[in-house]
Amino acid sequence: MSDKFLVVGLGNPGREYEKTRHNVGFWVVDELVTRHQLGAGNKERKAIVFSGQIKGKPVVLAKPQTYMNLSGEAVRALLDFYKIPLERLIVIHDDLDTPLGALKVRRQGGHGGQNGVRNILLHAGSDSFARVRFGIGRPPGRMQPKDYVLQPFIGDDQITARQMVERAADAVESWLTDGIELTMTRFNGEADAAAPRPSLEEELALTLRAVELAPSDPKPLEALARLYRRAKQDEKAVETHLRLAELHRAQGSLKRMLHEWDNAVRLNPTLTDLQAQIARENAAQGDLKRATQAWLRLAETWQTLNQPEQALAAVQEALALNPQHSRALELLAALNPER
Repeated sequence: MSDKFLVVGLGNPGREYEKTRHNVGFWVVDELVTRHQLGAGNKERKAIVFSGQIKGKPVVLAKPQTYMNLSGEAVRALLDFYKIPLERLIVIHDDLDTPLGALKVRRQGGHGGQNGVRNILLHAGSDSFARVRFGIGRPPGRMQPKDYVLQPFIGDDQITARQMVERAADAVESWLTDGIELTMTRFNGEADAAAPRPSLEEELALTLRAVELAPSDPKPLEALARLYRRAKQDEKAVETHLRLAELHRAQGSLKRMLHEWDNAVRLNPTLTDLQAQIARENAAQGDLKRATQAWLRLAETWQTLNQPEQALAAVQEALALNPQHSRALELLAALNPER
């Protein structure tokens, strides 16, 4: 048996589903990938898979690409391929019977009407795996659950859901380091529910103080960037990611520097000079795949900004690295139809 842990977030593939309530499991995986710098992921065993370490534990994170109702196919394939026992599996999924804003961590149990979990139980042949139930609450009025789960969070619910994503990621980290019993106590107990969390303003003040006290430690800055994103203060979040990038550069960690640059341009794609710098730095480090992706992302940004000449130049940079790249060739044809 492997010593790896398998963390599976449930959802549906495709852009039309990415912001829906049914996809909160994917969001938690993405949060963990970002926190622990696990890279872009690979398609394997009917899932997008990320491998690495979280809190010193070897992990495989997965987002099944089978659509929700067939999630068990991907989970079974991953368990078999990596030889991971069921007790090292945790599944994160939306839960209608848990109020929005609440999590429930469980050692095992039934599917509770969640079709992805139902299919995992079928393929696993057992309910002996942990799960994080991400509360989304019941649909209003006469709305059908199948319609409710395929709609996005709206207004204040978006903020609550974002906070829950971070808390669910905390729960997975706790499960990895301290086991299911202590994690259930931390995230399900009455004391946890009774103790109010600090307000966002209080968390920001505390984290800014931590940054002031330890300016060369990236951890407080990482926390600060997350808080600014939660507060929808994207400009300050971008500034913090750029500050982190410079800190990592000074400490000789170019990979982490590039990761923070990526975070900055995801929040503000109009940082076109930085996008070009990311592409060149990846190429200088020999990562031609990421360099090509960066040039194509820049080309798409220039398209959005209605700057076709700059977009074409970025596509040509991508093709110089990979002359057969299908997306680059598609963009080239769109930008230069007379070619």
